[in-house]
Amino acid sequence: MRYVQPPIELLREISLLAERDEQNLLAIYCSDQKLLRGFFWFRLQLMTWLIRRVRPNTNACLDFGCGSGIFAASLATGFETVMLFDRNTQKASQMIARLGLSNVKLVTADVAEFDFGTDQFDAIIAADVLEHFVDLEPPLARLKRWLKPDGFLFTSLPTENAWYRGVQTVFNRPRGDDYDHYHTAAEVEAALRRSGFRKVAGLYHPLLVPILPLFRISAWLKL
Repeated sequence: MRYVQPPIELLREISLLAERDEQNLLAIYCSDQKLLRGFFWFRLQLMTWLIRRVRPNTNACLDFGCGSGIFAASLATGFETVMLFDRNTQKASQMIARLGLSNVKLVTADVAEFDFGTDQFDAIIAADVLEHFVDLEPPLARLKRWLKPDGFLFTSLPTENAWYRGVQTVFNRPRGDDYDHYHTAAEVEAALRRSGFRKVAGLYHPLLVPILPLFRISAWLKL
């Protein structure tokens, strides 16, 4: 699997289709400030490194909560079939079409109303999505059901620590009434363990070690 960053101009076009909050996030990924832009893309580089490190089987991968599909091009290099799943896949559809990702498919659905069936995926990516669920039990039950017995779940989780909140403020994304992170990384990981997952590897952004990390990036097996 290779890390592939989509063209910045393409992301800028796609950002016009996004809602206001996601436009703000995509604006960071498309920023003219290379240091700022690289800081946020580095999270997906770490995810790529972790996938390569644990070496899941490469038949089928699910990107759960894929958003605009910014990780699809990377996943397409490492898996035979990649499924992008979200309630709104309009932006991801544009990404797939423009990049010509023939092995990437889309499912537009709510996780509470859709079921792939048992043991479907060798790898499931849940990058910066689980903290958005008020009740973690239903989506985690689905992910566990969809993951093959020897498959890996990969998570990226914002820590919500003081350093993270400071960075949010600097990037003009302060907490407000519409802030929809309901759990810290530690809380999500505790829920994963209660749901029958075991962490087997991890990296930390930006220093790679657990010193004031902004994100925890982890690989999990189901028990």
